[in-house]
Amino acid sequence: MPEENRKFSRREFLQTSVSAGTALTVPGLLNPARLFAQSVQRRRVIIAHGVGIYSLNPYAVNTSPLVAAWGSIMEPLIDADYEKRGYRGVLAESWQMNGTKLQFKLRKGVRFHDGTAFTSRDVLASFKRILTDKASLQAPNLENVKEMDTPDEHSFAITLKRADATALEDINGRVIMKQAAAEKMGELDNRPVGTGPFRFTSWERSGQFVVRRNESYWGTPAKIDEVIYKAIQEDAARIAALESGQADVISNIPPHEVARLKANPRLRVQAVQGLRPIFLVLSPAYKPLDNVKVRRAITHAIDRERIIKHVLEGNAYPLSGLLSPQVFGYDPGAKAFSFDPDKGKQLLAEAGFPNGFEIDYYSPTGRYPKDREVAQVIVEQLSRIGIRANLKTPEWAIFNTDYKNGKYPIYLTGRGSLTDADTLFQQYFRTGTTKRVLGYSNPKLDEILDAERQTFEPRKREKLLWDAHRLILEDAPAVPLWNAMDVYAHRADLVWSPPPDEKVQMKQASFKGR
Repeated sequence: MPEENRKFSRREFLQTSVSAGTALTVPGLLNPARLFAQSVQRRRVIIAHGVGIYSLNPYAVNTSPLVAAWGSIMEPLIDADYEKRGYRGVLAESWQMNGTKLQFKLRKGVRFHDGTAFTSRDVLASFKRILTDKASLQAPNLENVKEMDTPDEHSFAITLKRADATALEDINGRVIMKQAAAEKMGELDNRPVGTGPFRFTSWERSGQFVVRRNESYWGTPAKIDEVIYKAIQEDAARIAALESGQADVISNIPPHEVARLKANPRLRVQAVQGLRPIFLVLSPAYKPLDNVKVRRAITHAIDRERIIKHVLEGNAYPLSGLLSPQVFGYDPGAKAFSFDPDKGKQLLAEAGFPNGFEIDYYSPTGRYPKDREVAQVIVEQLSRIGIRANLKTPEWAIFNTDYKNGKYPIYLTGRGSLTDADTLFQQYFRTGTTKRVLGYSNPKLDEILDAERQTFEPRKREKLLWDAHRLILEDAPAVPLWNAMDVYAHRADLVWSPPPDEKVQMKQASFKGR
């Protein structure tokens, strides 16, 4: 099995740690107290996610935990401000939007990790790379850009093809690299250079990514000396790593482990209401999902309340639509199809499938809380209306590429870091924008989405987003499920607050007493 796709069980993790010479007390058990002390002494934090960085191209990723790792060494012009439901300046001090014109005033006195001054030329080169790099997954975010200009060293201007009320959302979070690096494409990816509070140190194909504190950071320096991002796919192995001192922060805590971890005085468990809606995608390009009655039947088959209660153990809240309440465009009146398996059977019969049908269903593993267990329950629920779903659970690196290329008829996914409903609707449901929901097209929806992007009065635009949302729910190319509570566990002496967007960073973290 390729190293980047390697999975570790709890037993294998402990065996690997022991064979590597980790300090022991009782035979066969790691010494967490000693390892914790070593981390504090070094002011080092090890973060373990279910996914890892398998490329050194920052534009070839769009998964929130990985975006966070890159965001520790490279910074954007602007970033999301979830409390204000807007944006805050990072490398941009201010900005103006007027019709098709966007103008940014850049922060002065900022230097890259190699000492080079940050200028508008770096922004231009970075955005050009996003648009032209064949590996870029972020090019669709800049598809409305007509031309870019650098009036002076600290000014950057964008002319759009058409006026767009969501233009700032497309700029949000796009990290800036040094001009020379951006123009070299793949060559420079071996040693990424940014302006962030941490400097790149090393990377392994196993997904491990190491950064160290930038002593010359233009802003408030970090208090943590070193951060290691690790990929440990299985929940049990991540927990074993935390309890043994091999990790300091872990994500996606299984609900049944929360109480036990809370009882450990060396650990702290924190939960935050996340922004990520979890949903099933039903791609009409795959028969019989081209029949709207079949898609609606599937929405009636899913008992989300049962899954939340018995699988997620209450660590989520059900969605009646595809958006969480914190997102602009959330419609409190939106209603997805209710759980009604008898209605589901009826719709299948009306669609010409009284005996159901067979289809492949794909789910990631280790990406979302209890995703494998959730998938198994959904397969069972689909069977009750006659749909025989063949469960496939590819590795995340494969899944993350394939679903974006339209290779899956039915799959479980989520869309994180949302601040505006337009992002989700355009990325998944607008004709020709993506292959994520292969074969789905509704000209009326396209008209509404075009109109809301041309509407700059917030209340009017919000109503258009409501109309778009209700059309999507009626067509049922996706089945809303829930918003998960993002649950993290970390060593108790680490002072850190989890974000709502899954972007775990140590910019403002510290150890107690240090």
